[in-house]
Amino acid sequence: MNPIKLILLTPTGSWQFNGGDLVVITTKHGSEGFMRHHVPTIVEVVPGPVRYRVPSPDSEGETWHAMVVSVGYAEIQADQVTVVVNAAETPDQLDAERAAKALERAEKLYQNPSSTEIQRYHARHAMRRARARLAFYKKYVK
Repeated sequence: MNPIKLILLTPTGSWQFNGGDLVVITTKHGSEGFMRHHVPTIVEVVPGPVRYRVPSPDSEGETWHAMVVSVGYAEIQADQVTVVVNAAETPDQLDAERAAKALERAEKLYQNPSSTEIQRYHARHAMRRARARLAFYKKYVK
């Protein structure tokens, strides 16, 4: 197996994963997977999961590490994927109640007739983030 390293950077923290063979990132085109020796590229990251697969040493099974991230970009190199995003949460950090409240607030702001166009823009972004966090919670935490 040829390992690929994942480095995930946010303004408030960073994570590094080694020994894996696949990085799956949520992009504006859907989920995209990257393995070692991928053509160098940069992709836009949208709110959703970033997953990292580590095969077991005995070739039976695998371990997945998953985080939910906000917007940013990912740089893919031959042996490393670097993801730079505004925010990231591990399954144990995710607070579904807080995400649900954020979605409710954003929906109210978006639907408010007195909201400005910039407020609606920010509300749309907040709704997308909150929905991604809630979907991640349902799939990876519950």
